[in-house]
Amino acid sequence: MRWTWSTIGAVIAIAAAALVGAVVLGQAVAKNDEPSSRAKYQESVVVVRDRIDFALARIGKSQSPEELVSRIDEASVTVGAGGEELADIDAPTELTKQNDKLVRTLQAFSDELAGTADTLRDPTFEPALHGLNSLSFKQWVVLNRVLGELQSAGVQVKVLARH
Repeated sequence: MRWTWSTIGAVIAIAAAALVGAVVLGQAVAKNDEPSSRAKYQESVVVVRDRIDFALARIGKSQSPEELVSRIDEASVTVGAGGEELADIDAPTELTKQNDKLVRTLQAFSDELAGTADTLRDPTFEPALHGLNSLSFKQWVVLNRVLGELQSAGVQVKVLARH
């Protein structure tokens, strides 16, 4: 009987050690899934920024009013998708507020682009459309400020260029 209780005690001790090991391993894995590393976050922001810059550059290369409106619509979708993408990632803890601000700004910029395309499609605006030689977006300026804040926080991302 003494041997049985010793064996049971040893089995319990081994099981407890295995359970503690599993919990520690699970916490380590969970930590890796929590906030992304700064490098991974920076990469995500740069990819989104580059896609947006490409979409905005296409607007400036439009050859007709119809193409202009179409490319503004496309840019709106690209900007909105970038905001959704960044909303879905876990920014490093110290960059959470800046990421939230970036996401809100991207959504506002997407809305501004969509509104501009809607305005340009309005038949009563058509006479002014042919004399249009530049566009300006308030949220573009705000977005560049947010990107500048990220730069100040150590994220290596360029502001958007003028096109």
